[in-house]
Amino acid sequence: MRRYILTVIFAIIVIGLYHFINIRIFNLDLTRQTKNALFVLRAIPQIDPTVVVLSVGKLQPDELQEKIDSLLIAEPRKIGVNLCHFPRIPRDLINKYKSDDRVIFANCEDLKSGSVSLIINDESAVTHFKTDKSDYFELTLTDFKGRGNSIERINYGPRLDYPINKGELTDSYFWFNPDHLKGKTILLGYMGDYLTDSIYDYKNCRVTPLNRYYGATNIPPDMYDIEISANIIRAINDNDFINEVNQIFRILIILAFTLLNVFILTFAKTKWTIVNLIIATILFILLTGLGGFLMVMTFDNGYFLEMDELPLILIITTVFTVILNISEKRASAQQSA
Repeated sequence: MRRYILTVIFAIIVIGLYHFINIRIFNLDLTRQTKNALFVLRAIPQIDPTVVVLSVGKLQPDELQEKIDSLLIAEPRKIGVNLCHFPRIPRDLINKYKSDDRVIFANCEDLKSGSVSLIINDESAVTHFKTDKSDYFELTLTDFKGRGNSIERINYGPRLDYPINKGELTDSYFWFNPDHLKGKTILLGYMGDYLTDSIYDYKNCRVTPLNRYYGATNIPPDMYDIEISANIIRAINDNDFINEVNQIFRILIILAFTLLNVFILTFAKTKWTIVNLIIATILFILLTGLGGFLMVMTFDNGYFLEMDELPLILIITTVFTVILNISEKRASAQQSA
């Protein structure tokens, strides 16, 4: 019983440390690597056909008014405009549409009414958006009132396709197909001076979980702010949210894996130390693999389960259990003698 109590104590200490220290064990960080790849491993959701994203490119504010007026003729549901790439806020353009509730401009001043809901971390990565108020840019465009959470994890969908859901504001495809825009939410924002498959101008762009290098440090961004807004709107429109697994339930799952590891090592021991080490290694691989599989399965069903701590806890409790088994074996041998 003592070993199980100590195991629980070790596990809780490690879980607590992970809240304050970014602990990495490199190639053994299997569950962290799985977490970083979840958006690649899961079943990909459908593209939202009601959202179209157009890049303003090098257009200036006075040129944009003509384009916005033309878009309004196509009778879109709403037009969301993010011009935060400009060095100065184009207030004259914004004021011209102040009385038209079909045109919503993103407020480029943080924490102000109408600002984007993106939560940007220290590495310029975006995984969540704010829902503590209903006047954020994306929430205003969708009339979303929230689900009772102050933040939501962004459920990134597939990358937008050119020219169906993504294009240049000057692209003739959209002007000769006004029916393609009717009743849709049109997002206007900066996606480079010219639209390309990759980001070359690091302005108003972030790192997302769709980045092939996500989880590493100092990686280039892979998505512009206006595209992230489109992903937020897609999740809201489709009611396709990711639910965070309750912290207590998450800890209980990790403890279950840990206690199972100790239980098997306690009763699967042999008289040969090398065999015991091989069993411990195989068990570590199986349990971390099972943990990763559980993370993918829950994510595919709309739940985000984080188990970064599991490999380190398994390593600590494995070493502890193996040492305890050896000491008990020696004590038993001395008593027999």
